[in-house]
Amino acid sequence: MSKHRRHPPTSVEEAAARVQKAAGKTPPSLSMPAEHEEEIEKSLAAIYKDEAGGMPDLTKFDPAKSRWWIYAATAAAAFVVVLIVAAWAGFAFFKPFRGFSGQGLTVAIEGSEHVSIGEETTYFVNYQNLTSEPIASAELRVTFPSDFIVTETEPRPTGDGLSWRLGSIPVDGHGTVRIRGAFTGALGTQTAIQAIGTYRPASFNSDFESLATRLLSYDQSVLAGAIAAPAKVMPGDHVVLRYGIGNQGQEAISGLEARITMPDGFQRDASSTDALDGRTVRIPIGMLAAGSSTFVTVSGTFTTGVSGDVKVVAEAGRIGSDGSFLPNQHAEATFTVLAGDLSLKLVVNGTDADTTIQYGGAIRFGIGYQNTSSEELKDVKLRLRLEPVSTSTVPAILVDWKASEDNASGTRKGDVVSWGKDQIPSFESLPPQEEGTIDLLTNAVGSASGTSGLAFRAVLEADIKSVGDTVVNRTVRATPIVIQYLSDADIAVEARYFSEEGAPLGSGPLPPRVGEKTTYRVSWTLSKRFHELKDVKVTASLPQGASWPGNAISDAGEVAYDQASRTVTWSLNRMPEDVKDASAEFDVALTPSEADADRFAQILNETRFEATDNALAQPVLRTWPALTTDLENDDGARGKGVVRK
Repeated sequence: MSKHRRHPPTSVEEAAARVQKAAGKTPPSLSMPAEHEEEIEKSLAAIYKDEAGGMPDLTKFDPAKSRWWIYAATAAAAFVVVLIVAAWAGFAFFKPFRGFSGQGLTVAIEGSEHVSIGEETTYFVNYQNLTSEPIASAELRVTFPSDFIVTETEPRPTGDGLSWRLGSIPVDGHGTVRIRGAFTGALGTQTAIQAIGTYRPASFNSDFESLATRLLSYDQSVLAGAIAAPAKVMPGDHVVLRYGIGNQGQEAISGLEARITMPDGFQRDASSTDALDGRTVRIPIGMLAAGSSTFVTVSGTFTTGVSGDVKVVAEAGRIGSDGSFLPNQHAEATFTVLAGDLSLKLVVNGTDADTTIQYGGAIRFGIGYQNTSSEELKDVKLRLRLEPVSTSTVPAILVDWKASEDNASGTRKGDVVSWGKDQIPSFESLPPQEEGTIDLLTNAVGSASGTSGLAFRAVLEADIKSVGDTVVNRTVRATPIVIQYLSDADIAVEARYFSEEGAPLGSGPLPPRVGEKTTYRVSWTLSKRFHELKDVKVTASLPQGASWPGNAISDAGEVAYDQASRTVTWSLNRMPEDVKDASAEFDVALTPSEADADRFAQILNETRFEATDNALAQPVLRTWPALTTDLENDDGARGKGVVRK
């Protein structure tokens, strides 16, 4: 309320005027008859006079303000609140929230956890709606291991793979999917079956999932197998190992393959055509009908030096989708190799293991023999035989025998060198514990022979006619050594001042002078005939007095210079089989010192070429001596290499 100053009591006329003014009326003129004024005054007094007969202070009266909009807004807000509360109450009463978390539709898998490989088995996938409302839509997807072969489903899948569109499911509705098939995986492995149910409750606009898993163990098989092997053998005895496989199931099994892993020192017969991967023999079987059996054999001899108990491992199975072998049957056999009569030892270039050689390089064969029996060995004959590893392409020559003609103590015929009693008299009757060695030196063929991918096997063997007075006619062998030719890649390094046509490539004084700069052009040329190279790198450092002008070109790869190490590096990621050569050139600026006077100065230190033979996964290394100002191949600079003062 507005505040006003208090006024003294007024006359009735003044009060009436103020009342009219507050009402927005212009008070009438007070010049009226006296009787009228008296009547008006009496009327106002009757209206405003209080119980004590006093008159109120009419100057304090303010006009009243309307507040209807406040009441209207309050009523509207109250009405909205009532509506919201009613809506939530109705939703809670008619559609209670259950908070689905993937458990509304239950999924379960029934079936054996123990897999018998090759035998058909059935799995049941059950589903049920445990919610208190219908499920609007549902799908079921079942995932088996990749080696599972499906033979029957009920009902048939309605989607891709093993998937079913189940549609709507009422409250407590349920069903079963039946899947039948056989596993073809590997013994001893573990895997799992998974079933995923995707569903949408009728009162929701989003999907939920249920998951079921069944762990499996591959611990049985319909295939049975065993290995037949002799109880005892001697090195040189012909050994036949027989692996039998039987199908005890109700269905035929196709695509079978046997793999037999032989002990170290077992040399298979050369007539065998089965695929060989290391010590493992791979033999195809094909289809094996239900209730039938078959067998495969591996034959050969044990090399000398093998003795004691040895083990043979055989497996039968199929090839998986990723190319891996999945064994369905596993068998082992152990037998004894007795100490032999004659021990043989073969070494090639200092190793008794498989090795590599360079085209044109030296090959040193070291042969050792010893009578390990307690009796004389009579009429012994020793042979070193070289044979190609691959029979598909037999090269004309394996090694250069001309280098061995002056030092060979045996008799050579083709790629076989032999020694008998005529070359080694003690071979007529070799006493117990008698031993000896033979050295044979020859050369590898040159790369100009054009033979690519050359590899051969060195086999050392001996024939024994009798042990004491017992005729045995036994042949014993040492462990063969496979020898492979490395790539013939090499590098040529040259420095020039003039090109072959006589055009200047360098600059500065020639002959070079102390304290003055002379620039030379250095070239690196890689060449090869055989095998792809990778990680190719050529390096050389600059000597004192030499500097890097920064000029470098190459037809492949990249040439770089490291200032800290003063090293030039030419790098190539690979040099393919069909690329026979590559080159790089760069300039070197030489400023001779007083110490270089009256002699040839050094332009570039030793060049080192290294790479990997991609065909053999073996390193290739070549080096080239340092370059000097003595440019013998440069017609224009020949004789002008000595540094002048």
